[in-house]
Amino acid sequence: MAVQQEQREQQAQQAQQAQQARHPDGRILRSGLLSVRPSRLPTPDDPRWLLKVAFSQRPRQFLASGGMLLGFLCNATTSVVVGRAIDDAVATGNGGHLFLWVGVLALLFLLNGVSVWLGRRFLEMILQQVSHDVRTAVTDRIQDPRGIGREGAGGERTAGGLLSIASTDANKAADIIVMTVFPVAELGSILYVAAVVLTVDWRLGLAVLLGAPAVVLLSVRAARPLRSRAGARQQALARTASVATDAVQGLRIIKGLGVVSTMKARYHGYSEKAYHATVAANAAEARLTATTQSIGAVYVVAVGVAAGWLALHDGLTVGQLITVVGLSQYVVHPMTMLGRNFATRVATSAASARRVVSVLTAPYATPDEAADAETQALIDAMPVGVTVVRDIARAGEVTEALLRMPRHRVIVAPHAADLFDGPLRDNVHPDPVVAAEALEVADCADIPGGPDRPVGEGGRRLSGGQRQRVALARAIAADPELLVLTDPTTAVDSVTEQHIAERVAARYTGSGHPAHRVLVLSEAPAWQVVATTRWDAVDLDEALAEVHA
Repeated sequence: MAVQQEQREQQAQQAQQAQQARHPDGRILRSGLLSVRPSRLPTPDDPRWLLKVAFSQRPRQFLASGGMLLGFLCNATTSVVVGRAIDDAVATGNGGHLFLWVGVLALLFLLNGVSVWLGRRFLEMILQQVSHDVRTAVTDRIQDPRGIGREGAGGERTAGGLLSIASTDANKAADIIVMTVFPVAELGSILYVAAVVLTVDWRLGLAVLLGAPAVVLLSVRAARPLRSRAGARQQALARTASVATDAVQGLRIIKGLGVVSTMKARYHGYSEKAYHATVAANAAEARLTATTQSIGAVYVVAVGVAAGWLALHDGLTVGQLITVVGLSQYVVHPMTMLGRNFATRVATSAASARRVVSVLTAPYATPDEAADAETQALIDAMPVGVTVVRDIARAGEVTEALLRMPRHRVIVAPHAADLFDGPLRDNVHPDPVVAAEALEVADCADIPGGPDRPVGEGGRRLSGGQRQRVALARAIAADPELLVLTDPTTAVDSVTEQHIAERVAARYTGSGHPAHRVLVLSEAPAWQVVATTRWDAVDLDEALAEVHA
């Protein structure tokens, strides 16, 4: 056993070295010649958390901003080139100049396509990376062994509520990164259009300069209802997802109690609230869109009429008229989008960011991890080999006392463990050799399909006894210094229980694990037979005193 353990460690080390050789830069997202590094996320208690998330990918996000800005400027320059071509080539009948301007347009379109493609590609990569990093931060906090306190996470500690925050809210909070890309391009194109129009007529240029902030201010004012309704929508959707998750997890119990209609009515009520909250938020967003589009339409008409009047009375050329009208039509898009981005995207991201931060800053349900000395004292207080305690009523107390122990040294295996969808061996250990050994100890060889059998979500494709044996194999594969088992074989028959107890005893009393301990809280005779040490309540109290000391 010791030789096999050494071989497994060598194989794991070789696999890690090979992985580092293939990916020397670590977790870097690559796409062709483009690459994005992990985001520099701020600490959860930072009051400017969302603002710092927006700039967590600098300086690469500035490359995306530059690409989009160049594309926007190329679009705006199209009207300028067309106007110059009309005055210089069409009005004079100069064919050579006409071909020259057509070539300029072709180059302009090429530059526009390349710059926008690069900008959007970088933006998408950055957005995916930030979304991934925020989701990872949330899931790491959710999966922290110390848990989430009752007053944490805004009172939502159900699986469905946390899933909604870790997925939908994390993505919407990461969307704030867009505000460092498109608004830069939109504002830059507005200033460029204003500068060009100023060279034609200062009054029209002034209209462009004053029109942009007016549209933004009106959009922000029109978006006030959306800010509150966006947060209400996310909360309602999270509550609905939580109820749905609870219903699916407890479906057998619900059917057994005959309360399907009650559960259906409960879910219908939450779903109806989520529906109305979503409709209200979408209605506010629709009113905002209508407001910005109406303002843009009025602006285009006003500038067009003013340019026509100037062409008739102040001597604007046909090319200048076309340039002004074309630019006024073009600038409506960045103007309205600038207002909508500040009004809607910031409001939605801020609402989701508050929910994300509520999870990241939630207090722990259990105290901080115990010190090494305290952990070692507890381990030393436990006899080597298999120790059986018949006082099963103490299981809750033992579990609570050992929660502070570091998981790599002490594992308290729950009586009812959760399994994940996928092959059976993947639920035990990533190393197939380690998984196979643990499955053999837990007497899982008779499970149909073998280690490659899909277990289904929550292990629903397995029987209760099979799920319990797979969970036991997973705890054994972790190979801690102290393994605590609570009634680990209640769902299997007596013969299988005896086989499992004998194999566990053989594993932990042999030469392969000379310093490992197993504490079994069970009243089953099979465990009493194989125990190297039998404890009563007094012995257990003395060992737990090492934790409280």
